[in-house]
Amino acid sequence: MAVYSGKDGQLEFDGNAVGRIRSWSLQASYDTLDITNLGNDARAYTPGLKSASGSASLIYHDDNLEIRSILETCITTGTPVTANFDLKWDDRRVQFNAYVNSANITCSTGEVMSADISFTMTGDYQSITL
Repeated sequence: MAVYSGKDGQLEFDGNAVGRIRSWSLQASYDTLDITNLGNDARAYTPGLKSASGSASLIYHDDNLEIRSILETCITTGTPVTANFDLKWDDRRVQFNAYVNSANITCSTGEVMSADISFTMTGDYQSITL
């Protein structure tokens, strides 16, 4: 039985591995739609739309073009664009297109610069292996 740790995780952004990353997380859900009929004694539901969102904490480094590319999809003067996210650990993965909808760049004395991002999936999953 395999036990996974943070060292097994990886994030790929538009096909490029992001080498300097502290963490990532993914929250997945789907809506439940009320289909209860008048006169029923109990509520009934059916699955609705899926959604997923997540975040990542990146170590900002000037030679890391992937991090620069991630930040530029959110902090831009133009129209935001989607990008392919591939969250991996060992031989498992969750892959989807998403918008980077927030970025927080932090610079503190005595600390390594970091960038925290949030993203929201658009469309359906492209690949899931859990």
